[in-house]
Amino acid sequence: MGGISIAKKIVLYIFLVFTTLGAIPRDTYGATSCVFQVIQKKVTISMKNATLETILAEINRQTGIDYGFQSNGAVDKNRHFTLEVKDVTVDEALKTLLKDSPYDYVLEKNRVVIVVKEAKPVQLVAVTGRVVDEKGNPIPGATVLIQGTTQGVATDTEGRYTINTRPEDALRVSFIGYKTEVVPLKGKTKLNVRLNPTAENIEEVTVVAFGEQKKESVVSAITTVDARTLKSSSSDLTSQFAGKIAGIVGWQTGGIPGALTEEEMNTKFYIRGITSFQTDANIDPLILIDGVESSKLDLSRMTPEDIETFSVMKDASATAMYGARGANGVILITTKKGQEGSVYTSVRYEAVLSMPTREIEVVDPINYMKMYNQALLARNPDATPQYSVERIERTGSDKYPSWVYPANDWYNIMFHDYSINHRAGLNMRGGSRLVQYYASVNYVRDEGMLKTDRLNQFKCNIENNTFSFRTNLNIDLSAGIRLNINTSANLDKYRGPYADVSEAYYLAFNASPVDFAPTYPADESSNWPHLRFGAVDQQTVNPYLILHQGYKDRRRYSAVARAEYIHNLSTLLKGLELRASVSINQTGYYANAYKTQPYMYSLKNYDFETGVHQLNALNSTEASRTLAKDTDPQHTNSAQSTQMSYEVRGLHVAAWGEHQTSLTVVLNAQETTTSQTASVLDGIPNRNLGLSMRGTYGFRDKYFAEASFGYNGSERFAKDHQFGFFPALGGAWIASKERFLADHTAHWLSFLKFRFSWGKVGNDGVIKSPRFTHLPLLDNDSGLDPSPSGNSLTRPYVASYPNEKLTWEIAEQSNIGIETKFFGGIVELNADIYQEVRHNILDYRYTMPSTTGLEKPQLGNVGKARSRGIDLSGKVQHAFTPDLWMILNGTFTYSKATYRKIEEATSKPAWQRREGHELSQQIGYIAEGLFRDQAEINNSPTQGGDIMPGDIRYRDINEDGVIDVNDATYIGFPTTPRVIYGFSGFFNFKNIEFSFAFQGSGKRAFFMSPTKISPFVDNRAMLKAIYDDHWSADNMKERPFWPRLSTQSITVHNPQEAWTGSEQRRSTYFMRECSFLRCTSIELAYNLPQEFLRRLKMQSVKFYARVNNPFLITNFKIWDVELGDDGFNYPIQRTWSVGLNLSF
Repeated sequence: MGGISIAKKIVLYIFLVFTTLGAIPRDTYGATSCVFQVIQKKVTISMKNATLETILAEINRQTGIDYGFQSNGAVDKNRHFTLEVKDVTVDEALKTLLKDSPYDYVLEKNRVVIVVKEAKPVQLVAVTGRVVDEKGNPIPGATVLIQGTTQGVATDTEGRYTINTRPEDALRVSFIGYKTEVVPLKGKTKLNVRLNPTAENIEEVTVVAFGEQKKESVVSAITTVDARTLKSSSSDLTSQFAGKIAGIVGWQTGGIPGALTEEEMNTKFYIRGITSFQTDANIDPLILIDGVESSKLDLSRMTPEDIETFSVMKDASATAMYGARGANGVILITTKKGQEGSVYTSVRYEAVLSMPTREIEVVDPINYMKMYNQALLARNPDATPQYSVERIERTGSDKYPSWVYPANDWYNIMFHDYSINHRAGLNMRGGSRLVQYYASVNYVRDEGMLKTDRLNQFKCNIENNTFSFRTNLNIDLSAGIRLNINTSANLDKYRGPYADVSEAYYLAFNASPVDFAPTYPADESSNWPHLRFGAVDQQTVNPYLILHQGYKDRRRYSAVARAEYIHNLSTLLKGLELRASVSINQTGYYANAYKTQPYMYSLKNYDFETGVHQLNALNSTEASRTLAKDTDPQHTNSAQSTQMSYEVRGLHVAAWGEHQTSLTVVLNAQETTTSQTASVLDGIPNRNLGLSMRGTYGFRDKYFAEASFGYNGSERFAKDHQFGFFPALGGAWIASKERFLADHTAHWLSFLKFRFSWGKVGNDGVIKSPRFTHLPLLDNDSGLDPSPSGNSLTRPYVASYPNEKLTWEIAEQSNIGIETKFFGGIVELNADIYQEVRHNILDYRYTMPSTTGLEKPQLGNVGKARSRGIDLSGKVQHAFTPDLWMILNGTFTYSKATYRKIEEATSKPAWQRREGHELSQQIGYIAEGLFRDQAEINNSPTQGGDIMPGDIRYRDINEDGVIDVNDATYIGFPTTPRVIYGFSGFFNFKNIEFSFAFQGSGKRAFFMSPTKISPFVDNRAMLKAIYDDHWSADNMKERPFWPRLSTQSITVHNPQEAWTGSEQRRSTYFMRECSFLRCTSIELAYNLPQEFLRRLKMQSVKFYARVNNPFLITNFKIWDVELGDDGFNYPIQRTWSVGLNLSF
């Protein structure tokens, strides 16, 4: 039913789009019956040598019909005419007026428009060329029109164009931020055009909260991203953020295809790191796509080809208008809009070969058995070896079947070497003077690398198909009134194994390679078609069985529709504009799981002479091949949510003399309902209400000031604490415009700007549960009756104590920025230094005395944290010749967040108190090395466990002679990286392109869990790194990779490594620094010559080959170090891809 419901909703959205198109009045494109009646009115006019506009004004006075002129300026409205008519229709009067002129008239909606008469058909020729900026860089999206007409095209991503013209025509080439050029053709068929920036880049704009501003007037810390730099063979757009966007702190957590929930996503990213230490608080940035609040998953599904602008807002002056939602930063994305002109269509296809960046190595089966025996003897010299010499010699021998003496390479048994994926997309853009449109359709197919046994009745591999579409309509309803309608939808169709894929990947490197076979061939008693999974007993974990026990069928959809009404009210007050919008964002998730009860067998007997064998059925009574639906809510569930948003916005801009001002006022409301509720309280919609305002002032285009605020309300808090006020101030000074500086530096310093901002922003997502912290929350607990009967009973208890004074987190942010350009813009350098103090962080009050009688600590806004850092970005662009140019980019982000105030138990020793330490810095033991001999053990503090030479020796912090929890302290770097950096380059020579990108991370630590990788425990496999470097009589290094071998858990010998309790204890012995430099992409592309494209009647054809994540430079070699302590997750992928882009 879920799938049918999704399909219906997608069809409904498509229906609404086409219904909208069909509902556009015909008078949008031509005359309406209403206008036709008007032009039948009679007029009497006697005017000699009057301008065209004067005569039309007289017609308007007599009939009320509006008039206008062709938008490209081709009509001379001051041309003089003579008109003598009496009691004739407007139609007759206009025909008489324009009879011998080069003009004609058309009816558009409710007005008469004077246009240039269409010329007689002539022989057209194809003209091709390239539009570049002053440095020779291509300008994609530039408009190329035939002068005096509306016929034109847009340049492609390489700045190339093809247009059919007459030899005597001239081309009018324009682009925002550049001077328009009109170039006569004079019979040429190839014409390259260079555009120069407009004076002071007056038209260059930056997307800001609820509007746009001239880039030079922006006082906030906003990073604008070129979406083309985010292109990748990954289906997750967010995997490209780290290292390419200054201020983004992010990393990859895996490479599993088909993430349908945010928890499954392969990336984490935060704006300027994490400053809240409430682990259940919202720490994610606010994401707005075309003004609609969206999830990280929706952002990950976007294609760069759909993105027009991408802005990352990092300080309070940029986000204050979002008030209670702006503390974690804001990502603003606008998608492409339609353009007046011919239809521009682009088609792309990409085939991707995907494989792990690094495979984990385990020791081979023969050495595994030898090392297992050695581990036994290392702890007990009198122990009996687990594997006999005969067993070791026969394992892997060609004389015996592989299932008699297994030698399993689980990874190769369960996984292919690679997978092949596909990407395809179609984009269309065009429109008339009154209606412009943009539409795109995209398809992505991702597969995993899991194998399926030929006897299995269903596929075990991951298959995820993603379909998406987007339509943007811009409709001019009348002069000064516009309607924008945006719709988009995504549908994910997932099929994958029942088991958690990361669990299956983990088992591939941790299951015993020799104790049982993946499957056994049939014997006489089991000779019927089914899989006979190998096992020692019913508790055996066979990775191949885990992979084949069932499958999951999941669906996810998201659908967004937004309508915006824009009314230019300059007729009432110059510079006044009113906008009103409504949007709906609906998502749904449906999951069904089906599983079997696989048959498990052990090898009972094997006749070496006859080859006949017998199997022992371990679970024949419970086993079944029948697929049954799993009703466990963890695997079979559904959830839907609907978000409704309403917004009214007013904008006024004014300029007089050397002064410029603007005022923006926004009123918005949002409500989100969800179908999946655990209680009545959860069923209450999430509601936010906000009033925001921003005022700006500019003087002489070099001094700028801005003040803004957000006043927001949330239903989460008690009545007196539901609203919050969040103000911000900012200023900027363009020093390079000062004469005292320009006179001496203009030849090398092109631009110098200083910025400052301060403000407060909020976060109402202080904790996920309990949702309403001002209400008491009761739950039930089981226990024993204290009476002699001792029966079990259920008793209520207070799960959460109410606190009506709880309110928002408040982030007080300060930012100082500098923007520079050198040598005419060849070099750009930007820097921001910031500080954020996060107040009112929600935490439990551990200092409350026990005499209060509370069963658990009460929540309070008692926490405080501080974050400081720097964002750097740089760019070098240069054209060596018109055919050879380059662009180099670089970013650097440093962020450090520390505890400033936190309530902790008074019994904690000073070295374990968190204040002053970094938020994600871990607490643990300092490992000083390994014990050399028994004498050292006898003379060292007691640390518990079965200690022998070669076991870990810890520092006694409090010097009490005992290693216990009081000896743990803060160790190493935080698990959130302090440093993220990246650099990239793009080179173009004629039709050949080459690009590369690198990303690095530093000042981050992670901990290998020794309990996950301890060899031989529960017959676990042995990592090759442990085999190569472990303590032994022959290798008594101070700090080898692994201590003394054992077949028992490391916690038996070193209980400090148990990693249990509310604060998990770790040690520096298993801590590693997560520094690396990764090459994220290398791409080579070729564009077909324009001369050849003319024959194909196409605008551009581009072939390319790309490799993502080709190599990694790091000291850690066991798994991909970016995974950190999640090394056994499904691996990060290296992809090889070839693609084709067509446009016409």
